[in-house]
Amino acid sequence: MRARDICLVAPGLRTRRRWEIALYLSLLFGVGLLVFETLHARTWSGLYGDNKAQFGRYGDNKAQFGRYGDSMGQFGLHGDRVQSDTVEDDERQEVELTEFPGTRPESIASRKSRVICLCSLWSKIAFRPLVSHWRVSRKHQFLYCPVEKTASTFWRRFLHQLEYTSPMRSPFDVDVKSLYASRDKNLEVTESGEDLAALWSNTTKLLFVRDPYSRLYSAYVDKLLSPNPTYWNNWGKTAILKYRNTTAEAVRGDSCGDDVTFPEFIRYAVSQDGQSDTHVMSIYRLCTPCKVNYTVIGKMETFSRDTRHLLSVLRINESQLGLERMADDVTRDAVVDSVKDAMSRPWLDETLRCITRADVVRRIWRKLQIRGFVSWRFNYGIDPQTVTAMDGASLVEVLKQAVRASTNRTELGIQKRQAMVEAFSRVTPSQIAAIKRTFFLDFQMFDYDSSPPSLANSRTGVAAMTDAFDWRKDWDLSPAL
Repeated sequence: MRARDICLVAPGLRTRRRWEIALYLSLLFGVGLLVFETLHARTWSGLYGDNKAQFGRYGDNKAQFGRYGDSMGQFGLHGDRVQSDTVEDDERQEVELTEFPGTRPESIASRKSRVICLCSLWSKIAFRPLVSHWRVSRKHQFLYCPVEKTASTFWRRFLHQLEYTSPMRSPFDVDVKSLYASRDKNLEVTESGEDLAALWSNTTKLLFVRDPYSRLYSAYVDKLLSPNPTYWNNWGKTAILKYRNTTAEAVRGDSCGDDVTFPEFIRYAVSQDGQSDTHVMSIYRLCTPCKVNYTVIGKMETFSRDTRHLLSVLRINESQLGLERMADDVTRDAVVDSVKDAMSRPWLDETLRCITRADVVRRIWRKLQIRGFVSWRFNYGIDPQTVTAMDGASLVEVLKQAVRASTNRTELGIQKRQAMVEAFSRVTPSQIAAIKRTFFLDFQMFDYDSSPPSLANSRTGVAAMTDAFDWRKDWDLSPAL
């Protein structure tokens, strides 16, 4: 029986067996700690293995979509318009915030009990709390530990509205760029010693977690597949320089880091350098759940349900946040945020030193397909001459039309799953082992399966490869359907 299973069944066992449980847990702790420390040491040793559709006037020739010009065919690869299915509206609320529906039910209380139990087993494994990373509303006695790639932008906006609006307004009313443009010292945690202990004791504390595989994958799609010269330089060039069979001079001189592969990124993410970056740092290290007794431990996989639970704890009316329109808000944000920086200067100027303007738009298009917002059937059909004159606002309108026409929720879900499993299919067994070592405590503490996503377990049941990440060509998902 695994440690996490002991922590699930132990509370229900009879009192007369407590001495047996104590003995078993003591032995299990000793063995588990030895194994963890051995594996964790190896993590830092570098043993990671080897490794046409037409939307608007921006298309080119066969049919028209609204008032905008012509196109490469009516809505995509096979010329057939996507049909809507009967997926319930509740599932749409987690269109981006949930990777895969169907997570088994578990209560907030059971999550907390599990964390407490495992912390008692692993009491010697501790990290110093990254206090400067937390955010707090002292007015409302609410403390949040941000976990990047786990709806952290949403919760930062939530905290902003909680602190500065009355009655509280929707987090989606907060402009993302302005949110990150400057520090809000009022929301920073500056306490230490007894004051910090008092803050921990007297606040409602929130932690949202996510499956480590899904979190790593999301970081790659959002920061490296998407046009992002900052992370191409910080992550991409570093990973290529360390893990690709090429010369340092070639990487420094010719590469922008934009062509970093998913396996190369994984090797960087599980390295010591990668684990110093909060975007991919293990949640256990980042938010120290054995040091802080979180009031609510939410999961991305059950985002809507867990958000409603938090609102009840904080005594906030759901209507104030506009949760009923969350699916629309998330979709709008996904489109606007994908375009806003990528098509704005000086970011665009820096990007154009590495790839063409058409490549910028193609990458954005594929990113939204991979994230399940734009159907794979809607091919990129914007001619280069038109792209040259296109600004960010025009591209947003084209993409919004593509999103509105992508109504088959079942296929959109298959797209997301297919792209993710294809990404991990290119990761070597030794790299998967490194992920398991690096995120061992996250897998155990938050009850996630440490086996990687597999094509054999996908909804399609078909082990087909579709070149989901080859954004230079149209995506044909038909082999997987």
